[in-house]
Amino acid sequence: MKVSLDGELYIVELIFQKLNAKVQINTSTKEIREYELQQGENASKSGLSKGKLIFLVAAVGVSIAVIKILGVF
Repeated sequence: MKVSLDGELYIVELIFQKLNAKVQINTSTKEIREYELQQGENASKSGLSKGKLIFLVAAVGVSIAVIKILGVF
């Protein structure tokens, strides 16, 4: 959905189905500083399944790889 730079932090925001993920990555150390997973507004009460969590983590990893390939990192 969105990638932005705030000082030395990249902030990656993703939406997958009814889940929102926000990840902060330190540009100098390339470490994940903070992450947040939330259900979207219309989400069911079934909770966060293991498959969805794995997909979100993989999507964040792919986002980081694309940023590195583009030379932004």
